[in-house]
Amino acid sequence: MLKLKTNEMMGACVARRRAWGRGALAVALAGSLALAGCTGGTFEEAAEGAGEKTGQGQSGQAQGDNGATGATDAVDWASLIDIPGMDFAYSDRDRDASYDEAAATKIALTGQGATVSGEGAAVEGSTVIITAAGTYVVSGELTAGSLTVNAGDADKVQIVLSGASIRNEAGPALNIQQADKVFVTLAAGSQNTLADGASYTLAEGEDEPNAALYSKADLTINGTGALTVEGNYRHGVNSKDDLVVTGGAITVTAKEDGLRGKDCVKIADGTFAVTAGEDGIQSSNDEDPTRGFVAIDGGTFAIKAGDEGVQAATYLRIAGGKGQVEAADHALRSEIEAAMTGGEFTVEAGGKGMNPETRFTMDGGTLNVTGSDEGIEAEEVIVNDGELNIVASDDGINAAVAERSDETAEAAVATDAVAGNSNGGDAASADNAGNAGGAAAAAPQGDAASGAPEPPAGADGQMPEPPTGADGQAPEPPEGFGPQNGERPELPEGAEEGQTPQRPEGDPGTEGAMPQGGRGGMGGAGGPVAANASEDCLIQINGGMVTVDAGGDGLDSNGYVEVNGGVVLASGSAGGGDSALDYEYGAKITGGAVILAGATGMAETFTEGTQPFAMVAAEGAAGTNLAVTDEAGTVLVSYTVPKAFQCAVVSAPGLTEGATGKVIVGGTVMGADSAGYATGAAVEGGTTVDFTASTTPSNEVGRMGGGDGGRRGGGPCGGGARDAQGNATEGEGATASEQNGTAPQQGQNTGADQQGTSGQGQQSASAQTPQPEVVA
Repeated sequence: MLKLKTNEMMGACVARRRAWGRGALAVALAGSLALAGCTGGTFEEAAEGAGEKTGQGQSGQAQGDNGATGATDAVDWASLIDIPGMDFAYSDRDRDASYDEAAATKIALTGQGATVSGEGAAVEGSTVIITAAGTYVVSGELTAGSLTVNAGDADKVQIVLSGASIRNEAGPALNIQQADKVFVTLAAGSQNTLADGASYTLAEGEDEPNAALYSKADLTINGTGALTVEGNYRHGVNSKDDLVVTGGAITVTAKEDGLRGKDCVKIADGTFAVTAGEDGIQSSNDEDPTRGFVAIDGGTFAIKAGDEGVQAATYLRIAGGKGQVEAADHALRSEIEAAMTGGEFTVEAGGKGMNPETRFTMDGGTLNVTGSDEGIEAEEVIVNDGELNIVASDDGINAAVAERSDETAEAAVATDAVAGNSNGGDAASADNAGNAGGAAAAAPQGDAASGAPEPPAGADGQMPEPPTGADGQAPEPPEGFGPQNGERPELPEGAEEGQTPQRPEGDPGTEGAMPQGGRGGMGGAGGPVAANASEDCLIQINGGMVTVDAGGDGLDSNGYVEVNGGVVLASGSAGGGDSALDYEYGAKITGGAVILAGATGMAETFTEGTQPFAMVAAEGAAGTNLAVTDEAGTVLVSYTVPKAFQCAVVSAPGLTEGATGKVIVGGTVMGADSAGYATGAAVEGGTTVDFTASTTPSNEVGRMGGGDGGRRGGGPCGGGARDAQGNATEGEGATASEQNGTAPQQGQNTGADQQGTSGQGQQSASAQTPQPEVVA
C-alpha cells in the first residue's frame, strides 16, 4: 500500500479534531460549503453570498445544484400525496368509442355557420351550443366560430368528430363550460382539427378559457381517428378536471402546455405528437393529495417541450407506453413522487431526465436518458427491476434532499459559517479550484462585518473556541505521524482498517456523531458533513440493469447507497473532482454485479457489505472493456467503460471473502452486449490485475483521494500488471504484502521519495511507468 500524502493525512486529522470539538460547528459547516461541489451540491453562490449583505443584515442564501436552499423548513410530504386514494382506472365508457349514428344529433359545419339535425343543440351565429346529454356527430368546417357545451352538471355528452375542422380566432374551438363528463370520440378514418387564435376576447379580470380544446368538466378523448390541435393562444388541450385519453392519433402544437388535466391526466392508448412551448403533458392540482397525477399506461409519444416534458404536481406513474421526450428543462418531473413499472421511454433533457422530489421507484420497463444535466434526481432512487441507461453531463443518479419548489428558507447558519471561516479546511484540494463552491469567502473585516447575523449566544461574534490545547493552531498530528516521514499513524485501539477512529471517550462531539465512511473532509472518513447531506437520501438498487455514463459522479447520494442485486455499470468523470461512487454516510453491498469506474482523485468504495468487493486501480482509455473474473478466469461481470478511468470498484456473485479475483483491462469478452456486459463468459487478451475481495473496506480510500488524478507516490501494488495468461509485464517485484493491499515497509522500493511523494530525482522504472494497483 502506498504511503499517505502528508497533506492528505494532516487534512483528515484537522477535519476530525475540529469536528470533535463542541465549538467547531461553524468550522464544519464552512468546510462543507467550501467542498460541497464534490458531493452532489455545488453551492455555487456560497462564497459570493457570504460577502453580500442586505440593508437588514441578512446574508445571501447558499444555493444547491437544484436551486434550493441549503437549509429549509421541514415538509410533511406524506400529507401532500395519497397514492392509494388515486383513481388510475378507466371506465368502460372511457374505452368504448362506439355510438349510434342513426340516433345521434347531426351537426354539419358550413364555413361561417352550421345546421343541426336532432335534439339538444342549436346554432347562434357562428357558435353551435350543446345544452343536453346525448351523442352529437360533427362534420364539416367552421372557419370562424366555436362549438360550445353548456349542459346540465349531471349530463354526459358524447361529441363525435367525423371529419370536423373548427377554427376560432377569439377563443377556444371546442369550449366545454358545463357537463358532468364529455367524451370526444374520433371517428374511424377521420381527420379533425381544432385551432384557436393568438389572442382571446375575455371578460375583464378573467384568464380563462385558455386552450383550443378547453373543458371545465371531466374530458375523455377516445376513438381511432386523428385530431390536430393548434393552441396558438396558450394551451392545446386543457381540462379543469380529469383528462383521459384512450385512443386516437393526436397532434398538438401549443404556445404553452400541450395536454393539461388539472386533477389528473390518464393515458391508456393513442399516438401523440406534442410540441409545446412549455410543458408537454401536465397535471397541476397540488391541493388534493389524491389529484395532480399523470398516469401513462400505454400509447406512443413524441414530445418536444420548451420546459418540462411531463410534469405532475403529485405523482408520475409510467406503467406502459413507448416514446421519446425532449425537454429544455426536466424530461419527466413530479413535484413529489414517481414510479415506473413498464413501458419504454427515451428522454433527453437540459435538466434532469427523471426528477421527482421525494422518491423514484423503478419496478420494470426501460428508461433511456440519452442526454441530461443529471440523469435521475430524487431524495430516494430505488431500482427493483427494469432497465435504466443514463448519459449525464453531471451526476448520473443523484439522491438529494427533497424540497418544495416554493420554499425560500434562509441558510443563515451556513452563511454565517462561511463568513466566519475563510480557510475552508485543508481538505479543499486543487480539484475544487475554479468552482464557485470550492472555497469559502473571506470573513468580512471591520465595519463590513456589522451586517452579519447575530452570532450564537455567548460567542460574542468570535469564532468558537478551538479544542483545548490547540491554542488557535491546527492540531498536532497524531503521535508517530511525522510530516517529514510521510508515514500514516497507527490506528487507535479497537479500530478496524478503513474505519474512522471513534471520538475520545467523553468528547462533547459525541452528541452529534459524525457518519462513517466516504471521503475525508466531506463527511466521508468521519470528516465534516456537507450542508446538503441527509440520512433520508438513498440510492438503492435491488435488481434490474443500470448503466451510467456521467460527466460528474456516477452514483451520488447525499446520504446512503445500497446495492442488493441487479447489474450496476457506471462510469464517472475522468477528472479528479468526481468519482463513480459518491456518498455522505455510507455505501453497502449485499449482492449484484457491480463495476464503478472513474478517476482516483475522489474515489470511494463501499463501506460495508456481505458480498465481497474491492477497489482496483487500473487504467484504461474511453471505450476500453473492463472485466472482472474469478481466479479461474471466468467472467463474473464486464463493462465497456465509456470514459477514461484510473480505478474501479468491483463486486459480483462468485467472489468470496479473501479470495483472489482478477480485473482484465482491454480484453475481448465473448458474447458481450452493447454495453460490454457479459457474465459466465470467457475473455481473451488484455492486462490483468489481481485483487483480494473483502467485505471490509481498507484505509486505501483516503489514499485514492489524493486529488492528483493519477499515481500517488509509489511503485507497483497488487502484484503489478500481467497479461491474460498471468505473465508479468512490469513490476514483477511487487511483494506479497503489496499484493494484499498492505503498506510496504520503510526502505522498500516504492518508487517514491521518503516524504510519500513522487521523487524529483532518479526513480525506478516502475515509478516512471505507473502500474495498476489494488485496493480492497
